[in-house]
Amino acid sequence: MQKMRRCSTEVSGEPRQFKLADHVKLDQYGGVAETKVLATGFFRTEQIDGRWWFIDPEGHPFISVGLCSVDPSGVDESLVPSLFGNQRGWAEATSKLLRSHGFNTLGCWSDWQVFRPTAARMPYTPRWNFMSTYKNRRPAKNGPRGFPHNTMPIFDAEFETFCDTHARKLGEVKDDPWLLGHFSDNELPFRPNPLTNFLALPENDIGRRFAKAWFEKRLKEANRADRQVASDDQSAFAQLVAQRYYSIVAKAIHKYDPNHLYLGSRLHGRCLHEATFRGATSVDVISVNYYHRWSVEHDRMANWAKWSGRPLLVSEWYAQSLASADTNASGAGFRVRSGRDRGLFYQNFALGLLNQPECVGWHWFKYGGDGREYRIGVVDRQYNPHTDILGLMGELNRQVYRLRNGK
Repeated sequence: MQKMRRCSTEVSGEPRQFKLADHVKLDQYGGVAETKVLATGFFRTEQIDGRWWFIDPEGHPFISVGLCSVDPSGVDESLVPSLFGNQRGWAEATSKLLRSHGFNTLGCWSDWQVFRPTAARMPYTPRWNFMSTYKNRRPAKNGPRGFPHNTMPIFDAEFETFCDTHARKLGEVKDDPWLLGHFSDNELPFRPNPLTNFLALPENDIGRRFAKAWFEKRLKEANRADRQVASDDQSAFAQLVAQRYYSIVAKAIHKYDPNHLYLGSRLHGRCLHEATFRGATSVDVISVNYYHRWSVEHDRMANWAKWSGRPLLVSEWYAQSLASADTNASGAGFRVRSGRDRGLFYQNFALGLLNQPECVGWHWFKYGGDGREYRIGVVDRQYNPHTDILGLMGELNRQVYRLRNGK
């Protein structure tokens, strides 16, 4: 690094006692104003009294309570002029709605650029699509484009060069204190059997050639005659894949923005295995899109943090309400019958996250997105708030700091 990273997790020495008053006063970012630790002018992380926290630019402990896809195009953008005057008016009204219900962060997929010049700013989390952009521009000589056999072209020499060029745009936001941190991609295929997948690629693919050479060397060093891919071979290669991706991207991000956190690539599903977390040590915060669980798996989340050595952000989760049991709806969220059920699910899961010492926040999916017979958003297609779910969300969100302290 060119200089000490101001988002370091170890900048303030030994953990200190952190106690909250019954009444919690917040600063402009949404952090606990009564408590002050080292302020760096940017968001960072720190462990206090055995719990991980974001620390906001003014040095106050901060839990990121966010909403994904805060974007008028996900509702009905044609109504913005008549309802709000312009996009800036929409941003100001939306910020007021979200803050009044205890939200303090614009999650992934949000139109953060519209909020930046307004007085209603909120911490935000841009996503830059490093790998998902490169895979579609991959030089033909290296192998097929995309993610064939759930592999990523991380062994291309051109990938590192691409990341350096791609990251230059981050310089435009490097001095913005409202930037919580960067997501590099979304739901990449960090599968638990990557060696088998890479060896299934075409003969001329660079990734296949690398995997074959790596495996041959491993067999030779262990004097193995079986030549069969074993589970420990898969794990070792999976960790190597993760290490290469995250280290290359982290280097590029911090070259052009040394001030802000790298929030990872939003892991999900089958990618949530030990080798990927052990290979993700170049991130500052591990982000996980956490689905198919009604309650928090405390031991599992503790292992994610232990394996990576990093705090955790739940970057996506939700439940949708259906008009009837026969409603045809897609998506990974739970199906429930009412907005109140969605709100109760939110409260139950968020309470579990508040009791997880490694968790520094969560981002609910999402702002809009309702269909004719199902509800996903917190506003409908005409921007009317779904008061049933928002009421329950706000009830919990306004108490997150007191609840974090066991009150």
